[in-house]
Amino acid sequence: MSQISPRILTLVGVGIGVSILTAISSFIYKRLRSKKEVIPIKWRKVGTLDQLYFIPIKSCRPIELDEAFCENLGLRKDDIKDRALMVIEKSGQVITSRTYPKMFKIIPKIVSRSELVLSAPGMEDTHFDYADLDTKSSVSTIKALIYGFHADVLECGEIYNKWFSQYILGEPEGLRLVYYPHQNATRPIGRFYKEGIYTKQDTGTFQDMSSFNLINNVSVDELNTRLRDDEQVPLLQFRSNFYVKNTGPAFAEDNWKWVRIGNEVVFRNIGPCYRCIVPNINPYTSERHPEGEPLKTLKTYRVFPGSKYDSPVMGIQLGLRNNGSVRKGDCVYVEETE
Repeated sequence: MSQISPRILTLVGVGIGVSILTAISSFIYKRLRSKKEVIPIKWRKVGTLDQLYFIPIKSCRPIELDEAFCENLGLRKDDIKDRALMVIEKSGQVITSRTYPKMFKIIPKIVSRSELVLSAPGMEDTHFDYADLDTKSSVSTIKALIYGFHADVLECGEIYNKWFSQYILGEPEGLRLVYYPHQNATRPIGRFYKEGIYTKQDTGTFQDMSSFNLINNVSVDELNTRLRDDEQVPLLQFRSNFYVKNTGPAFAEDNWKWVRIGNEVVFRNIGPCYRCIVPNINPYTSERHPEGEPLKTLKTYRVFPGSKYDSPVMGIQLGLRNNGSVRKGDCVYVEETE
């Protein structure tokens, strides 16, 4: 019987040791992470929910709500979900207001539990009913490319393809309206999530980074003190879901580790909101600021030291940890720290 060489025994021992250390590290990481996820018992009030918005079609006009239900994929109003619809090119690539600012002028209006009316300048209104979507597992999906991730989506129908193509491109074809048919988040945690404590369930439907976003109104007020009178930005320019009215200080939300809205809905602050060029576009006129404001000013004092990204931060990304309904006027609480 041949003997095993000392070199092989050493390599096997090293391999076993590495496996054990990896398992121990994974266990410790999970324990520490689970401890971080324990919902606080003590809270302190920081303000009230001043405005509540959701965006049925990615990059189109938001809808202001009085109340909505919070679930892992995002806000939901009856059968209508936040950013569960988006427009793609024939190739499958998502298009947004970054390239087509006129998308801001596509205005959805809720007319029933499952129905929207879509309006846009120069276009006849069109009705969209979620009840007409065939989301059965037997229906084949197509691939859509959104920020490097290929999502399985459903086409909504040729009538909508023509409507969006005509308005956005001025052509009878070229674009498709698609729907997010899944009950859970399917997007992997990408590079933009590395600086937060995201879980896969936080990636939402077609949102840029997470299912929910929050801004402290005082932060926008403070920004406006640095801008000229003709450059003042409305809250809506930042396209957040939750706008909190409080007495300050500005950017306090950066340090809100836990947020509760009302009596039951609890969120985890899972990372800062790095801003793209969309805040440079007026949400009402769809015009891009010629001098790049307000991002130009934000970059002078809201780029985080040590961050891997040079985008300025405005607001926080939230991951849902206890679902339920939220309403305008609800008290907003944060974790009470000793």
